[in-house]
Amino acid sequence: MRDDADMRSFAQTIGSAALGVGIGVGILVAGFLVSNLTLAQSTTTLAAGTGVIVATPARTAPSAAATAAPTVAPTVAPTATPVPTPTKDPLLVTAYTSQGLRLAALGMPVGYTLTSPIAGTVTVIVYQFIDGEIRSGADLQDRPSFPYVLIRSSDREIKLRPGALDKDVQIMVKDGDSIAAGAPVLRIVGPGASSWATFYDKAVTAQVIASVTTRPQGTEVDPVPVFRR
Repeated sequence: MRDDADMRSFAQTIGSAALGVGIGVGILVAGFLVSNLTLAQSTTTLAAGTGVIVATPARTAPSAAATAAPTVAPTVAPTATPVPTPTKDPLLVTAYTSQGLRLAALGMPVGYTLTSPIAGTVTVIVYQFIDGEIRSGADLQDRPSFPYVLIRSSDREIKLRPGALDKDVQIMVKDGDSIAAGAPVLRIVGPGASSWATFYDKAVTAQVIASVTTRPQGTEVDPVPVFRR
């Protein structure tokens, strides 16, 4: 009878142990399943040649606040408008002395218009060179006519001596006209030199010979600064 009781006690002990083992195994299995579910939410990669599984955390979608800032177009400085360079006046003014006078030799191209340096009243006198003499009032058709243009203000007189009328120069004012400073006086239409080349000095090549005197004294003034601008 003792042996049967011992056997029952032993069987109960074994059963309790088995039950405990079963419960432990169930807990382990449940923990394994929960662990696998958690790992499934991450990206798993297998390190090459090692057999080791490396868990990579799942990427979180960027929020609206983390969106890239808009690209700002670079500010372009406005291009400065180029300032046009003024065309240089082709008038060439050279000091010249002849017949005891201080003169200005004015060289200019064909097509150039000479303007008055001062405001004043115009006097036009036409000369011809006849038999070695300078005469006014003559009107010989076979001889060139040379105009002198005088512009008188209250304190100065300017005298212009261009080339042959209509052949080398066109006069743009009339005797007795009032003229403003900067207004056109004559236009060069031919290559001929001033009448000074015919009357006094054949070496002259300038289209106009000019002089300036004071009024009413008639004192000679250096004409070069008057025409240089």
